[in-house]
Amino acid sequence: MKRKIKIRIADPAGNITIIVLDHVPQSKYQEVASQLFEMKEFKAEQVGFRCGPTQMEMSGLEFCGNASRSFALMIAKEHHINGDATEIINMSGCNEKLTVEVNTNTNYTKIKMPMPKSVLMISDSPLDYLNGNYLIDLGGIVHVVLKDIKPGRECFNAIKSYIYDNYDPPALGVMFYDSSNDTLTPIVYVKDVNTTYNEGSCGSGTTATAIALSAEKSDGEFCYLLKQPAGEISSTVERANNQLIAVYIEGPVKLTEEIEVEVDY
Repeated sequence: MKRKIKIRIADPAGNITIIVLDHVPQSKYQEVASQLFEMKEFKAEQVGFRCGPTQMEMSGLEFCGNASRSFALMIAKEHHINGDATEIINMSGCNEKLTVEVNTNTNYTKIKMPMPKSVLMISDSPLDYLNGNYLIDLGGIVHVVLKDIKPGRECFNAIKSYIYDNYDPPALGVMFYDSSNDTLTPIVYVKDVNTTYNEGSCGSGTTATAIALSAEKSDGEFCYLLKQPAGEISSTVERANNQLIAVYIEGPVKLTEEIEVEVDY
């Protein structure tokens, strides 16, 4: 059945996200998301579905830090807040409430990211270039932070095969980090919608990279500005007693007004 739905387009550092405002049954997420991806004028890399006043689910039920930042800013604007606000939201792939600081005038956002389930240095992979690099499990997505390896789909697909032979995450990101210039090239696969994107930027991948870069450091606060294909995201890691205490990502978000589109489901 043809239906008209309202959406907004968020642009957090080039990681273009469609936010569906109208209720869509979870069983139809993949079907609707596929049609939205085909609307090339939006250049979307991911789709999120609002399922409550402060709750959103991604199309593959994965976690997304950039979508979380965008959703929180949208809520603050809906409440006609002028200036600074703190929004508490729920996002798929994360069991805890997320706190997001936003400014509705500058569209700047800062989110305290969920703590990783595990931080593992890979040591037994048959892919030699993986060993010595970090695997960060954020629950709703697993990231491999790969240092000073040329980005490419062939390399990504080999890592994807290794990860899914040993784990079964809702989503996988491979973060190709170039230490010579602090650039990050994210490639992300979402299992349920079977999509792989060279993303403009990746919030959870930025988080994972900052965690990996600070993993062997002592106590303190460590700040990273990671340049990505379509923008920059800052991340701050706090460590105390040789433990990870908190990690944040921040940056501006562009957000359109409501747009009406037609989909079939």
